[in-house]
Amino acid sequence: MNKQCVYLTFAALVTALAACTPPAKDVPGLTSEIDAAVAGHYGQSIYHEELAEEKLEKANRVLKHWKKGYYWNIDERQKGMDAAQQAAQHRLESEKELCQWLTEVHGPNHHQVEATEHTAAYFKTGSAAPYKTEDRNIAMLGKYLAHHPDATAEVIAYTDTVGSPASNQNLSERRAAAVSQMLVGQGAKMEQLHMQAMGEAQGPDNTPDQKHRTVSISTSHPEYVDCPDLK
Repeated sequence: MNKQCVYLTFAALVTALAACTPPAKDVPGLTSEIDAAVAGHYGQSIYHEELAEEKLEKANRVLKHWKKGYYWNIDERQKGMDAAQQAAQHRLESEKELCQWLTEVHGPNHHQVEATEHTAAYFKTGSAAPYKTEDRNIAMLGKYLAHHPDATAEVIAYTDTVGSPASNQNLSERRAAAVSQMLVGQGAKMEQLHMQAMGEAQGPDNTPDQKHRTVSISTSHPEYVDCPDLK
């Protein structure tokens, strides 16, 4: 009878100890969740802001000691100065991360039209007055430039090989200028336009070729960045 009581008591003890066993630790899992909470530019901005507040609190604690005349030593002074400098650095990093996050958010809303190249005008041999223009393309690109002042356009003019190279260089300049004026008429600013007078296209000498008597327009724009002056 006594042996049975001892056995039952021991079994109950084992059961109780098993019930009190702590759950297994999941260090990698918890680490992953913490990393996820501060991931990305927004998460890093908050992370650095929290560190800035923590360091600023330490610096202010030292400052209060000094203002109240409490005892201080060289170590306390250095800790206070270090904390203030670290707070400023973390605040700057927080602002940088926040600006990068804003760029991610705002960037797609700017310059929805990607850089493109369109043939805008066709010319007869020796003429700087187009006999055919792509009015829709010119209007679209002119209005695009008008609504995006930081965008630019290359106005690229060619000639065929009929005539001398010097005269064709001059001719391509006049063709580029003619199309540039059309873009200005649609709202573009002249300072947005970069004229490239290419002169004669490659090919046999003194050969008329319609595909070389053209002016094309290529648009481009800088990458959108929030807080561009923040270093």
